[in-house]
Amino acid sequence: MKKIVYFIGVYFLFISFICGCNNNSKIEKLLSSTEMNDLILGALKARKSGDKRFCHLLIQNADDPRTSTNLRHKGVSVYQAKMEALRIILGEEPPRKIDRTPDSVVINFFSELMKRSNL
Repeated sequence: MKKIVYFIGVYFLFISFICGCNNNSKIEKLLSSTEMNDLILGALKARKSGDKRFCHLLIQNADDPRTSTNLRHKGVSVYQAKMEALRIILGEEPPRKIDRTPDSVVINFFSELMKRSNL
């Protein structure tokens, strides 16, 4: 009986590990896309995960002003989604408020923060 319980526990741990790896590669794929809604969804998923490995993908083309008309994230720009994700992941507030319009001060703030953190 103990062997069965042990086997089931190891099995669920293995499945959780596989699913977690798959989710990270899905987020990386979304953040590497050129499609606006994929980028926004990838930023939201990266934000939820809190994983710093996505920071370099979030800062790439961060000044993208495209704004979604998709009902899921209507009115959210790619810039806004990426900067909000970086704010949560890095745990730092930028010097200016994050809104839909790209702001080089905010982008530079997070770029410098990432450099200091060796990310």
